[in-house]
Amino acid sequence: MPIRADLAKAPDFMRWTVEGEWPSIDEQRALRLALVQSGQLTAATRALIDLRMAANIPQYDELGATVRAALRDGGLPSRRAYLVGSAAQHGLVRQLQALAEGSAVTIAIFSNEAEALLWLQK
Repeated sequence: MPIRADLAKAPDFMRWTVEGEWPSIDEQRALRLALVQSGQLTAATRALIDLRMAANIPQYDELGATVRAALRDGGLPSRRAYLVGSAAQHGLVRQLQALAEGSAVTIAIFSNEAEALLWLQK
């Protein structure tokens, strides 16, 4: 799977790293549901999601379907800091923010990991 999950501090904090090809909606959903079922992903979980090694990003319609699926499943994690390394990745996360507007999900965009971690601690 193109998502590597560091769960050492779960359920309080987790780090997801997207490496290579963008994960499918089904892959993302399977990971999310497995983490919820195991108790490692809760409403209080804070996540650092690192997109810097992603080889590609999804089109807007696929992104919308992904967000709708995640919100149907509870929208977890509800507090997310995204690490980006390109303008395209920044634009992707801006789309995520817009699609999640009005939900309980809080999303912030960072290019600096230390700043992202500080924001997650607030």
